[in-house]
Amino acid sequence: SGLDPFWSRLITTTDRDGVERTWHVLDNRVEHPELTLLCVHGNPTWSYLWRKLIIHAPAGIRVVAPDHLDMGYSDRTGTLRRLRQRIDDLDSVTRALGITGPVVTVAHDWGGPISLGWAATHRQQLAGIVLMNTAVHQPAGSPAPTLIRMARSKPVLDSLTVRTSGFVSGTLRLAKNRLPKPVRNAFHSPYRSATRRRAIGEFVADIPLEADHPSRAALDEIIESLDHMNEVPALLLWGPADPVFSDLYLHDLQTRLPQARVHRYPKASHLLPEDVAIAGPIYEWLAALDTGAVTGRKSATRDDI
Repeated sequence: SGLDPFWSRLITTTDRDGVERTWHVLDNRVEHPELTLLCVHGNPTWSYLWRKLIIHAPAGIRVVAPDHLDMGYSDRTGTLRRLRQRIDDLDSVTRALGITGPVVTVAHDWGGPISLGWAATHRQQLAGIVLMNTAVHQPAGSPAPTLIRMARSKPVLDSLTVRTSGFVSGTLRLAKNRLPKPVRNAFHSPYRSATRRRAIGEFVADIPLEADHPSRAALDEIIESLDHMNEVPALLLWGPADPVFSDLYLHDLQTRLPQARVHRYPKASHLLPEDVAIAGPIYEWLAALDTGAVTGRKSATRDDI
């Protein structure tokens, strides 16, 4: 529902281990774009989340939205891919697609850290950052979200995320209003078997809540990189009714990206791209950016909330 088959394509990359991988990507295939949006989904969605950005893309803007490996309709690799590997994987996609001009990253959920990891190593072409309902840090003195802690518990993790479709169904129920059945079916479609849901559980387990977690160092590097991005235009779109990423995480990101413009939608929840029309605010914000240069530009303004 709402997905033009023309956008759907398969590409082949070689990962850091020298293994060829096949990716599913949505791409409106604009030739010689003035700007490219690199859209990064979280867990357990897939590139379908970004269909409305493609539908409403102005002339001259390319929109590229890959499915992470082991997610959506990309290869099931049979390997455990942690945060650092997923950043490298995203880099292999942009190289394979020949994305060389100005790029604005757009990300949701755990696509946020992955997109920021890519942004940190592509500053020369980074024209802006868009984040929605995500996090890079657990503020001191506050517990991790209950839903994440519950999903990561050993008695629940495999049953909820892999052996059943409970995690997918539960995520879809976080939408402000019940999603139409064709849309629900679309989000479920790549995850119809336990084999195809394996990475959903691995993504949840890879959230580095503990100091000694294997992905903690990679996340800390991403956090540190934000100290050097305060001149990069940023846009934060937020649904505060989200039981996972509440305003606590919005305020944390605001301290790290003080130049960010903020659009806060009081009744919206976790699945912000399904709850509100995000294309208009994003493209209006982009229209005001100077994408002809990636250094020395004026920062975007911040809205009080």
